[in-house]
Amino acid sequence: MRYESDFIGAIKVRQAEIASSLTAGHVVNFETYQRLVGQYAGLEQALNILNDLLKEEDE
Repeated sequence: MRYESDFIGAIKVRQAEIASSLTAGHVVNFETYQRLVGQYAGLEQALNILNDLLKEEDE
């Protein structure tokens, strides 16, 4: 369980960094904005997949 929680924590930290960068106005152009939003969405999807896999183990 330790590795899962470490993984989840690392993803959430990266998502927070991305969100902070977006809201602070550190985006220099639209391409950078798209890349960061895409990374955030990809990390969210990874969390959802992991959550689904962990639920399957419980069942």
